[in-house]
Amino acid sequence: MSAWAVRIAIGFAWIVLLFGVGASGVHAESAQFATDSLVLKHIHEALTHSTDPRQLRPWRAQVQDIIRQANACIQEETADLDNIDKGLKVVGPFVSGEPQSLTQLRDNLLQQQRRASGRQAACKVLYVGGNDILNSIHKKELALRTRYLFQRGADIFGQWQGLQALPVQVWTQERDFWLYREGEPVLQQSRFQGALGFALATYILAALLRQRSRRSWRHLYPLLAPIGLGLLAWSLGVFYPLIVLLVGVWTTFIVLTWAFKTLLRHLQGLPARAQREAVLLRVLWRPLRFVLTLASFIGLYELLDRQASRAVLDNVALLTVFHVLVAIALLWLLWRARRFTFFRRHVLSQLLLVSSILATVALDLLGYVNLADFLFFGISVTVVSLLLALILTWVVEDLSENEESDTGVIGDFLRRRLGFSPTEIIPWVTWIKALLFVAIWLGALIAALFGWGLSHSGLALVWHYFVQGYTIGGMHVEPFRWLIALALLILLFNINNWLQRQLSNRSRLFRHMDVGSRHSVLAIIRYLGFLLAFLIALSTAGVALHNLAIIAGALSVGIGFGLQNIVNNFVSGLILLLERPIRVGDWVKVGNTEGTVQRLSIRYTLILTFDRTEVFVPNSELISGQVTNWMYSNAVLRLMIPLQIDHDANIDKVREILEEVGRKHPEVLQEDDPRGLPPTALLLDVSPSALVFYLRVYISDCNRSFLTQTELRAMAVEALHRHGIRLAHPQQDVHLIAERAEAGAQRPYTTAPPS
Repeated sequence: MSAWAVRIAIGFAWIVLLFGVGASGVHAESAQFATDSLVLKHIHEALTHSTDPRQLRPWRAQVQDIIRQANACIQEETADLDNIDKGLKVVGPFVSGEPQSLTQLRDNLLQQQRRASGRQAACKVLYVGGNDILNSIHKKELALRTRYLFQRGADIFGQWQGLQALPVQVWTQERDFWLYREGEPVLQQSRFQGALGFALATYILAALLRQRSRRSWRHLYPLLAPIGLGLLAWSLGVFYPLIVLLVGVWTTFIVLTWAFKTLLRHLQGLPARAQREAVLLRVLWRPLRFVLTLASFIGLYELLDRQASRAVLDNVALLTVFHVLVAIALLWLLWRARRFTFFRRHVLSQLLLVSSILATVALDLLGYVNLADFLFFGISVTVVSLLLALILTWVVEDLSENEESDTGVIGDFLRRRLGFSPTEIIPWVTWIKALLFVAIWLGALIAALFGWGLSHSGLALVWHYFVQGYTIGGMHVEPFRWLIALALLILLFNINNWLQRQLSNRSRLFRHMDVGSRHSVLAIIRYLGFLLAFLIALSTAGVALHNLAIIAGALSVGIGFGLQNIVNNFVSGLILLLERPIRVGDWVKVGNTEGTVQRLSIRYTLILTFDRTEVFVPNSELISGQVTNWMYSNAVLRLMIPLQIDHDANIDKVREILEEVGRKHPEVLQEDDPRGLPPTALLLDVSPSALVFYLRVYISDCNRSFLTQTELRAMAVEALHRHGIRLAHPQQDVHLIAERAEAGAQRPYTTAPPS
């Protein structure tokens, strides 16, 4: 947008605003609008000229504040206009003869509508103009930063000459700041020497105690030296910047050593498969400690000597030396990492990283110091953050699962804290592990983005869009609300699963129900809980539930194309859960599959056959096909046990014996049980070799049919043998004709008899 376009838009907004509020006076809204428009005009004109990069940041803050106020104004005026429109609809159009009060109310509403429309138009102009200027600021920043990065200075020889050409007073000022106080060298002061000697003696003593001790925090013993140095220097009045620098860097070195050693000790206590972390950390901790200690030194140096050190720290020769030191540390780190199998597999990544480091050093030597500084910082922070994230990820994996427990140290900790039994399943371990993974890699990503130049304002802008959302194609998306909805959905799912376990374990609530009824009730509660959790999550994410009709219409199209079977099984599952023609524990036969129902889900039914194989039967087959349920109304089963008796046996005696056997078995229903008939022996067939009797009995539990048949057969055979009644065996009578046999015996052989 050009300067003339901005002026025309602001002038138009002034006209609308004045007509909206009336010519009687200028209110606070018009004064604020005038101030904001003048600010935008000034910034827009300044951007057309050469701009100092340090001015862009306050300008961006001012423009963002104006845009935020304009957006709030637009929303407020839009709400006021909606209320005014509702009032005008209630009042209605002008009618002759209406009361004067109604006419006055309509005129007031119309006047308020004009004022609100004027303010809304003015705020929209500010909002559009502010966004356009904000984009111009972003482009200006990008152009200035690009020009700064690709600006070439002196090469390595010129840098060295520049370092030598620094005025003598600069080095004198630096020397006086660090080594002199009130014209006296600090190194020659007895109090300073005494504090430093005390710190060195303390460090030597602590190092000796560390070697002899076996405590877990023995590596913190040397920390007494810098702490004692700082306290003693402060008490003696020699707490100079040199002491602060020494204490800070020394403390950083000791704390990093303790942290790495402690982590190594914990990693070595994990199972054998977790030693990858220990090996990696043992290989990389020294280069990492060097880089972090060097970073602490530079940071403290700049913090303590912010003014005087600029002439030295801004010198490109010293910056090149710092870059070379970081490059050596990174190359040292990568060289040691080659011992690890994980890195040997990624040769291309190693070559790319080494080439980037060497190319950055070459840029430093050629004079592109700004670009080299940007690349060095980005590469260093990215490598260190990714390595730390990788190590922490492996640690979380091994802590959440080990050889002794499926849930590992995290699950055992939750069991102890929450009061769960050692064998009880902890459903939150997986989600906790996932959240830890997200937090680790999100932190690594943020650190890497900071390394590549993401400023605090940029992160704040990303966070603003993450929380407030953005509009894509007319649809407003708020990632933060979706994240909260996802977390709430996970929490509600876990609560639903926990409630299912509690209800299934508290059998007293369902003691009047059988196993199948209890399973159906729990399944219905589970699916209702899932549906309720899904609806609550959608509502939290900002999805209007009345829009689900649109989603249902889209789903109907998908169902018509390829989801018929899935929906058929889903609906069939609901029918099975509600009508319950089969239940968990029933003995059923579906086609060629026969076994016991183990599980009823919304899509399939799990049947365990008598061969101990698990068959997943789609629910649609149970609804549309023929199903035999041996236990639908009751578990009573009729058994017909055949027995073949010899023809010479007494029929009445055999019947009496068999019926007595049926009456003695505890599983057989007797005469007083209305669920079946009493034991009866029936003669149903007479074969040439046997009298075929059938012992007909009814048993109360069909699941024991095979065992009951075995026991009844054994009892019947034993009773028959005891009474001298023989079981029949298959017989075959062979009749030989005598004449043919004699003729065959007298006939002479015409050929040699067979050998």
